[in-house]
Amino acid sequence: MKKAVLITGAGSGIGAATALEFSRQGYFIYLMGRSKEKLEDVALNCRQGACLLSCDLQDSSQVNKRVREIFENPIYQLEVLVNNAGIYKTHTAETSTDEIWREHFEINMLGPERLTRLLIPYFKERKKGSIVNVSSTLGLKPTGPTGAYSALKAALINWTQNLALELGQCGIRVNCICPGIVDTPIHSFHAFSAEKKQEALGKYAGLQPLGRIGTADEIARSIYFLASEASSWTTGAILTVDGGINLT
Repeated sequence: MKKAVLITGAGSGIGAATALEFSRQGYFIYLMGRSKEKLEDVALNCRQGACLLSCDLQDSSQVNKRVREIFENPIYQLEVLVNNAGIYKTHTAETSTDEIWREHFEINMLGPERLTRLLIPYFKERKKGSIVNVSSTLGLKPTGPTGAYSALKAALINWTQNLALELGQCGIRVNCICPGIVDTPIHSFHAFSAEKKQEALGKYAGLQPLGRIGTADEIARSIYFLASEASSWTTGAILTVDGGINLT
């Protein structure tokens, strides 16, 4: 039976890079995201095959339906869940709104929890599974004005460790990766003109002890490490992949 991975937020950035990394390692990919068109583009480069799961993590009925679809196909054995989907909107304490906090909570925290909850019985039955949650260095060391994002990424870290304690004896590993500043569409500079983008990257590069921002491929390789048997005795780990910015 062919091994498979489910990746959320798989249409771009870290999610797309992670899909391609797992494909290179021989996995069938379940691509979950809100944009079917973006998922289709990623699927074209998944050499081991892919299934598109267009889904809004804020809609529990959609999530339930997509999970059922995964288990309706017995050809592939789901081994890994990568909770990568997230949003990032800056705001100050004064400009914050209920909607900003609600959206960050629904997508950055409740979405991963909801999906994981549905998959735990399956992993328990197999007595094996690997879950990787994508948090952020802002969940460890916040900077303003990122209140909602930082708070929910911190919650994701705590929840990762809670799950690791609870599920370890069931053979399920749960780990968390905290990327620093990475060149992905979640940042506004990603869409700048070439000249403006280079200017922005130069500014951010100076904040990193390694002198540059990261790439999605670098994060993807670290996610694969945490998910794979290469880290078989690792659970509850919080891995920073951030050019050293968390040290500054």
